Amino acid sequence: MFSKLWWKSSTKHYNCMHEEFLHYLWQYKMYNNRSLKTQCGLHVEVIHPGTYNVNAGPDFFNAKIKIGDTLWAGNVEVHINASDWNEHKHQMDKAYDNVILHVVEKDDVPITRSNGQLIPVLKITYASRLLNEYLQLTNSNDWLACAAHLKEVSSFDISLWMQRMLIEKLEHKTMDIQRMLDLTIQNWDETFYRLLFRSFGFGVNGDPFELLAQSIPLKILLKYCDNRLLVEALLFGQAGFLEEVNEEGYVNHLVRDYRFLKDKHGLRPIEKHLWKFLRLRPSNFPTIRMAQLAALLIKLKGVFGMLINEPDIKRVNKFFEVEVSPYWQQHYTFQRKSCKKGKNIGIHSRNLIIINTIVPYLFAYGKLNGDNGYIQRSLDWLSGIRAEKNALLDQWVAKEISVNNAGDSQALIYLSKNYCKLKKCLRCRIGHQVLAIKNDA
Repeated sequence: MFSKLWWKSSTKHYNCMHEEFLHYLWQYKMYNNRSLKTQCGLHVEVIHPGTYNVNAGPDFFNAKIKIGDTLWAGNVEVHINASDWNEHKHQMDKAYDNVILHVVEKDDVPITRSNGQLIPVLKITYASRLLNEYLQLTNSNDWLACAAHLKEVSSFDISLWMQRMLIEKLEHKTMDIQRMLDLTIQNWDETFYRLLFRSFGFGVNGDPFELLAQSIPLKILLKYCDNRLLVEALLFGQAGFLEEVNEEGYVNHLVRDYRFLKDKHGLRPIEKHLWKFLRLRPSNFPTIRMAQLAALLIKLKGVFGMLINEPDIKRVNKFFEVEVSPYWQQHYTFQRKSCKKGKNIGIHSRNLIIINTIVPYLFAYGKLNGDNGYIQRSLDWLSGIRAEKNALLDQWVAKEISVNNAGDSQALIYLSKNYCKLKKCLRCRIGHQVLAIKNDA
């Protein structure tokens, strides 16, 4: 019983991969295109294969196909077997009535529209080495399926695809920022500060930092951005860190001021248990990041334009050169004193905030406001920041792929996570070039 279920599952997975492969062949005309004819013997000329559809409905929209002496404009559906049309119930779905051509590998049955009218079927063939190469890529256990063929792909094609990956990453970030704008009723300042707060979580504490930003309306925070003690009282109090502390001096002032501000503005703190300290370096404790964030908010004073309107990335970086208050120079957490240390935002952390938050925000601001100047500035900033360093990027460097700046590193990280890891070789320009080389062989 288990073996039968496994076989069915494996067959279904293979068929999905195989059909995706046929989509690819049709989209890029990599099938044998000599003397194309329908099952009725009519000559077929593919003027345009159509636009690939990743959503529900026919596989390709707005194709232009000449069948016999007639030029047709409409949609194209692609299947392994013609009978898949009936298996998927397309003959009962009016959304498929405007399909002008059914492209298949095996023409096993006639297929019809919902009104019973026959649809022309085109059986395509292709070089078997193409399918073998595709299966080798998608079934590879290597982190980079095309590693053995990478040197066959021109550096120009690789560079173009890296540029595309960077833009695609920033466009995805733009969609996230658009959703946040919708939540803040298109308030760019509020959105910026929520993003800024999240960035100080450096991944592991991103969610509680964003919740912290949501718990303190920006208009309230701006009222006190000339007073470091009040800003810190708001942040640490709303974070839940002042509920159980009992110290004299600075901490006592924080508790007193927070209670006043909490009652005055009707604030509700987030849960303290949301914050993570385990396995973090003390310099990355949320308490230290919060103290750094308070210092930055005092420096910015609510003017996000100070950052996005500055063309020089080095000067943008200097905005983040802030120092924590004296108490935090001798503490990593409340009630536990440590050796005195500056605890400023390090250059690595500053670059990460700019790369992952400020640049996407700047790109989105330009994209959503139709200002290419901001878009170009965001890309210029990335080219002016040193590339990140991690084990993943080291692997690309080992394959002789240049990683010259943050734009390159961001592109390769995105490519690795969204294409290579998911084996989306057919949607990757590099994978396409590998298959094109095999097709020409």
